[in-house]
Amino acid sequence: MRIPAALGLAVAVLAVSWGAPLARLTHAAPLAVALWRMVLASALIVPFALLRGGPRLTRAQRRPVALSGLLLGLHFGLWIPSLWLTTVSASVVLVTTMPLWVLLASPRFLGTQIRRRNLLSFLLAIAGVAVIAWGDVHISPRALLGDAMALGGAVAGAGYLVVGKRLRHEVPLVRYLAWVYGGAAVTLAAGVLALGAPVWPEDARSWWTLLALAVGPTLIGHSLLNWALAHVEAYRVNLTVLLEPVLASLWAWIFLVQAPPLHVVPGAVLVIAALVIELWPGGPAEVTARPT
Repeated sequence: MRIPAALGLAVAVLAVSWGAPLARLTHAAPLAVALWRMVLASALIVPFALLRGGPRLTRAQRRPVALSGLLLGLHFGLWIPSLWLTTVSASVVLVTTMPLWVLLASPRFLGTQIRRRNLLSFLLAIAGVAVIAWGDVHISPRALLGDAMALGGAVAGAGYLVVGKRLRHEVPLVRYLAWVYGGAAVTLAAGVLALGAPVWPEDARSWWTLLALAVGPTLIGHSLLNWALAHVEAYRVNLTVLLEPVLASLWAWIFLVQAPPLHVVPGAVLVIAALVIELWPGGPAEVTARPT
């Protein structure tokens, strides 16, 4: 991995790690937090995309871009509400299992092979997920529902990144993000209306945390992750994001006074071990592209 790509991924992970704590600090309905995060991000990036100009999306590109926006909306629509059902640490560990689903999808959609080291990391991460879920079973059904929603958000997020990997070589980054963030906002608006969820924050101060969510984790974090997809394998981008739970749990501990439950710690260790195995340099077994 070249230094610019590694630096971009490091900044991206630092930015996205603030997503969960900022969401919990916002006094609004969980689905409204997800909605305003994407509405504000879209409002900031669309004018920039229009100023830059460039070719319009082709007819063949419109459908996958719309699908990417839908999947990103589902990702946030499932994951952000899960933060109110289970702990921040459990939710963030589970939602960052996206690499598992990217690895499963890679042979079919990205033309890559899965080798033994990938399978070992997959099994370790699954074991970590199982430890966290088993511990939450004994806490409450509510916590287990939050775990399931976070995992659903991981599957949707993996789909969003797989589609993005296929498009990033065809569509300029800023234009792609403007369409995708806008599509996610529309998806979440439809969800809020369908479920009758409250739309507006409960106090004026929450607009500042919503703006911080839009600028930091979204425009900086997710935008850099999408940039990295053009330079680094999709599964490596996802695996680097596994560092997010460590930082997010630290911020939650400091700012929300929410220490990780004991059963989350060994589960998180197993998930992070999967990252170490995948990214350790010099190993012979890794996902490689097949000739097409």
